Amino acid sequence: MMRCSIVLAVVLAGGVLSPLRAQKTPPSSTQHPAVQPASSPTGAKLPPGHAAPQGPAPTPAVTPAPAPTVPATQPAATPPANPSPAPVTPQAARPPAAVNTGTYTAGLAMPPYAGSTTADAYEYAARLGRMLDSTIVTLVGTFQNTSGQPMIGASSPMTLSHREQDRWARCRDLYWDLTTYAAAVGTLRQTLGPDAALQRTAADLDSAFNRSVATAECDNVASMIAAPGRWTPWQDQYESAARHFYRDFYPQIRDVHEKMRAMMIELNRFLPPARRSPPPAGLPNNPPYAGAAPS
Repeated sequence: MMRCSIVLAVVLAGGVLSPLRAQKTPPSSTQHPAVQPASSPTGAKLPPGHAAPQGPAPTPAVTPAPAPTVPATQPAATPPANPSPAPVTPQAARPPAAVNTGTYTAGLAMPPYAGSTTADAYEYAARLGRMLDSTIVTLVGTFQNTSGQPMIGASSPMTLSHREQDRWARCRDLYWDLTTYAAAVGTLRQTLGPDAALQRTAADLDSAFNRSVATAECDNVASMIAAPGRWTPWQDQYESAARHFYRDFYPQIRDVHEKMRAMMIELNRFLPPARRSPPPAGLPNNPPYAGAAPS
């Protein structure tokens, strides 16, 4: 009986120990791969005889070089091929001023005197005489064959014909041109030299300009046509200004023309023969209105 118990104990002990013996080390293929070195980031096996690829070498930190200092003598950078246009100021976009100081001109204004000698003054006076004759003849022709009186019953600019409106606008431009001659004569008197006869004719021309005031009505009537709201009552203002002009402008402007002719006669004594200008023909005694007999 005791022998059977010993045998049973041995058998039971073998059954208990057999599982422990069965726990052998598993093959390497079933084990987790060993941690690969840093040179093999993927951890994959390589064929025999091939070295593991080396990873990229760490890039050393590079300190940027300081920007080169531009020497003071270095030329400026080249501008772009199509630079943007500079802004235009009103002062730069503004055109050169006209010869006369007013806004309006018929292109017959007298430029200011710019000479420095008596000979220059003689030449300037001769030019003034020729241009003044053309300006006055043009003004007289503007009212050739007109009625010589304001339009009866004209209550607004709309009652005036386009031809009548254009006539007053033309007269206004000529009036502003004539003001440049008056200014020029005032300067000319101081530069013509000491000759008494020539000085007297220049003074007479200056006085004639001072007496010629009716042509200013052209500026008034043209303003009435352009801005009727500024002139009230319009009809009374228009008739008064037009009547004054038609009554007085021709004898006054003819007086200016006669004094200019007298100055040119005296001036020819001082000009070289090739530079002399015969005085222009005088204007008729009567105004240029329709029905006025020429004389």
